[in-house]
Formats: sequence, C-alpha cells, structure tokens
Amino acid sequence: MSFLAKIEQLCASFIERAFAKSFPSDLEPAQIARKLVSTMEARTRDDNGRLQAPGSYEVFVSPADFDRLAEHREYLERAWAQLLRDLAARVGITIDEEEINVTMTPRTSVPLGAIDIGLPADAKGVKHFRLSMLVGLPPDATYALAGTSRVGRSDRSEIVLSDPSVSRAHAIVEVSGDEAVVRDLGSTNGTFVNGRRVTTQALHDGDELRFGNTRLKFEAR
Repeated sequence: MSFLAKIEQLCASFIERAFAKSFPSDLEPAQIARKLVSTMEARTRDDNGRLQAPGSYEVFVSPADFDRLAEHREYLERAWAQLLRDLAARVGITIDEEEINVTMTPRTSVPLGAIDIGLPADAKGVKHFRLSMLVGLPPDATYALAGTSRVGRSDRSEIVLSDPSVSRAHAIVEVSGDEAVVRDLGSTNGTFVNGRRVTTQALHDGDELRFGNTRLKFEAR
C-alpha cells in the first residue's frame, strides 16, 4: 500500500475517534484535523529512503471561530498533535523536531469558517498554493491548499462552498511538491478551468476555477 493510501485509510477513523464524542454537533475540529493531516502529507519528503515531515504546525482561524473554540484550545491542540504523532508512527514518518506541536491562533485575514495552516519553519523557496474567492460565499474567503483538499457542499470538505449548484462531493485539488491538479468527482454541473470544462487539469498561477456558480482564483506563490 502506498504512503498516500495509508494516510487516507488511517485518517478517517483516527479523526472520528478523537473528536466525535467531544464535539458531536460541531465538525470544525475534525475539519482542522483533516487539514493538518493533508499539510503533513504534502510536506512529507523522501530523504534517502526515509520519510520526513515537519514537527510544528500553526492553525489560523477567524477571531470569531477562535473565541468559540478557545475554551477547548489546550485539549484540541493536544489532540491534533497526538493525531499527527499516531499517523507518523503508523506510516513510518520521521519528524524533523523532537516533538510534534500544534498551536491555534486567531487571524483577522481568515474568513469565518475557513482554516489556514502554517509551518513556522517554512523553508525559503517553497511554493505555496491557495484559492481566493471571486464570486461566491463567503465573499472574501481564501483557502490554503496542501495535500488533498475536497471541494463541495458537504461539511466534510476542506473547502465548503455554500452554492446549491455545487455537488456535495464536487472535486478535489491535489498538491504534490510544486504541482497542483484539480480533479472533478463526477459533479452534476462540472468543474471548469479558465472557462473550459475539465475532468483532470494541472493548475497554474492565475487560473480561474468554477465549481457550479462559484468562481475562485488559483494562486501559486
């Protein structure tokens, strides 16, 4: 089984077990967990046959979301870090630092309901990808892309679009190294890149993506 397949297989059960009982009606902590896993996956590298990944992760959320989660902040940070430790151990990933640490911080530039993951020790020259809302809700949303990001109306998606013309599981955006690809998941209204309907398409800085009636700009920096 490939590394990516192992991550996908292990992720769902770990996350549900960690957060379902504590947050039975609120999926956001689980969504953040999935984003952390996809970020670790995207930043895992092969160093002479050894898989290595960063050990420090910063979770940026809107001030309103931070206030709502602040009561459980210490528990969530420990649970997210333990999730990454468990996955790393089971998949065979060596962590760059002595310990995995996750911190949650409010950031005014992050829209309500959105999640941004940062690495305090990001190396210079590493390319970062994101989608910025052009037409849709929330109007000023930006979504950092790492690993596999699901796009759709389902609240299990990393990129949740409140658009009835968007399928629940509409598409995925996959980031690997310095490349990003969008893949349609058999959506009803299709996935478009620069006005052309696509099934699978490599993405470049400045491309416009359309899911249903929602339009986003792809940025690579």
